[in-house]
Amino acid sequence: FRDRLLTFEKAERVFTMGPRVVILVIVSALVGQASAFAGAPRPMIARSSVAAARAQLHMMAKKKLDVREEKGYWQGEWVCADCGFIYGPTERVPFEEQPKGFVCPQCAGPRRRFVKKAGDVVGSLDDSGLIIGTLVGLAAVGGLLYFGMS
Repeated sequence: FRDRLLTFEKAERVFTMGPRVVILVIVSALVGQASAFAGAPRPMIARSSVAAARAQLHMMAKKKLDVREEKGYWQGEWVCADCGFIYGPTERVPFEEQPKGFVCPQCAGPRRRFVKKAGDVVGSLDDSGLIIGTLVGLAAVGGLLYFGMS
């Protein structure tokens, strides 16, 4: 019986102290929140290191362009003739090194639909082989039809 009485006294102390504890927790949370958003910490990076990093990135890009120039790759942009997507010289892999299964990331057009862009002028896509092949095929079908009917 005495053990139960002691636990009752402890419980009574907690309940009588409860509102004070709740108020203390709320006030400390509000103070902590106010000080947490008082000011954003500034980065501790020196400006010279940022400039050095930019210069290093620029030099790496220049090296990449020099390598492309040595290999005889096109220095300009490649444009998808179907949708106008531009594959620029800043891409990781030069366009000439793309595999045969490469497709336009925007319209899924095949690699052969890309043309070189020189300044503001886009090179023309030569479809003359396709047109000539179609005409020869139509002539062959027409000839077979003529000989088959006679």
